[in-house]
Amino acid sequence: MSNAVASRRIIYIDILRILSIVAVIVLHITAPLLTRTNDFSTTSWWIGNVLNSVCRFAVPVFFMISGAMILRTEVKSIAEFYKKRILPLLVPLVAWSLIYGLYFQYVILKSKLGAWEFILDFGYKLLTDRNYVHLWFLYSIIAIYMTVPLISKFVKSCSEKDLRYYILLWFLVSVVYQFASQIKFRLTEQYLDFPSFNIPFFEEYLGYFILGYYLFHFELTPKFKHVLFNIGIASFFLTPVLTYFVSMQKGTLDELFYGNYSITSLLTAVALFLYFKDKDASISRRTNDKIKIIIRAVSAASFSIYLIHLLIEMFVAKEIQVDASFLQTTVSLLYNVTTVFLISFVIVKVLNLNRWVTQLLFGGRG
Repeated sequence: MSNAVASRRIIYIDILRILSIVAVIVLHITAPLLTRTNDFSTTSWWIGNVLNSVCRFAVPVFFMISGAMILRTEVKSIAEFYKKRILPLLVPLVAWSLIYGLYFQYVILKSKLGAWEFILDFGYKLLTDRNYVHLWFLYSIIAIYMTVPLISKFVKSCSEKDLRYYILLWFLVSVVYQFASQIKFRLTEQYLDFPSFNIPFFEEYLGYFILGYYLFHFELTPKFKHVLFNIGIASFFLTPVLTYFVSMQKGTLDELFYGNYSITSLLTAVALFLYFKDKDASISRRTNDKIKIIIRAVSAASFSIYLIHLLIEMFVAKEIQVDASFLQTTVSLLYNVTTVFLISFVIVKVLNLNRWVTQLLFGGRG
C-alpha cells in the first residue's frame, strides 16, 4: 500500500472495526458458558459474564462506524447507490443464508427434508430473518442503508445543535424508555405503554448510525468527553455485576444489561469511539507502515469475517465444561477466539483471490 493510500485511511476507524469483530467472536464463543447453567457462582460463568459484558460495545460501534463513513458521502443517484451499497449486502445475505441453512438442516439436524421442501423453508426463513442467528445484522444495515439517500441530506442540513437534539431524543426513546419498560416488565410483567414515546424516526439502530456521524464530524468539549469516558469505563465494570444480580433475581441469565440498547452498552460504545478518535493522530504517528498495512487488511476483512466466523466456530472451537477451572476456561477461550479469528481471516483472504467468489460471498469486500 502506498503512502498516499495509507494516508487516506482513518486508522482509528480501522482499529474500532478490528476490536468490534474480535468482540463479536468473543460474544458468540462465551455465550454457551452463560446459558448452559443457572449456577452463577461457577468460575466459567463469571469469566463468560465478564467477557460478554466487556464486548457489548461491538454491535453499537459497528453501526456507528457505518454511519460515520457512509453519511459523509453524497448520493447523486439512488439507483447507483443501491447498486454500489445495497446489492453487495443482499447477495451475501442470500448466499450465507443458504450456506448456513444447508449446514444446519442437513449436518446439524441430519434432516431428510427434500429439495423442494428445503427451498420453501429456506425462502420463508430468508424473508422473515430466521435463517441464522448473526445474519440479522445484514437485515438491519440494509434497512438503514435504504434510508441513506434521504438521511444523508438530513444530517448535512442539520447544525450541530440539531443533531444533538436528535441524539438526545433518540436516547430518551430508544434507551431510557426501553430500559425503564424492561425494568417494569420484570417487576410487574407489563411493559410501559406511553404512545407519545413511539416515534419511529427516533427508534432502533438509526440512532447509532447518526450518533456515529455526529461523533466523527464534531468535537465535544473536553469536560463532556471526560465525563462520557469515565461513565463508559464505569459501565465496563458495572455490566457484569448488574447482570449477576438481575440473573440471580430471575433464576436464569437475564440480558437486561447485555442489550444493544442498554444504557451500559451505549455508554461503553461511545467511550471507546471517543477514546480512539482522540488517539488517532498519536496512533498514526507511532505506527509504522507495515503495521498499518496489517491493520488495514484486517479491517477490510472484518465484514467477511463476521459472515464466516460462526461456520468456522462449529468446526474448530473446543467445548468448555461448566465446572472448568479458571485456567482451563481462560486457555480454552483464548484458543477458541484466536483460532476462529485467524482461520476466518485466512479463509477470507484465500477466497478473495477469486473476484467472483468475493462478490458472491462478501459483496466485493475483504
